[in-house]
Amino acid sequence: MTLKALAQEKVERAGISNYSFDQEDLIMCGVRYTLEACMCGESDCDGVRLRKNSQIVRRVLQ
Repeated sequence: MTLKALAQEKVERAGISNYSFDQEDLIMCGVRYTLEACMCGESDCDGVRLRKNSQIVRRVLQ
């Protein structure tokens, strides 16, 4: 399964419907997230980590 598919599954499981994808970034509730593989090994880990895209945040603050 791709990171994009894992992220979509994670978001839908959380009951969030206000999301879209821009290439490999997830845009959820107006915030852009970069998708990363998670290898933490936790039993409840779904294999994907979402990180706020700090470049976008910095640009908005300036």
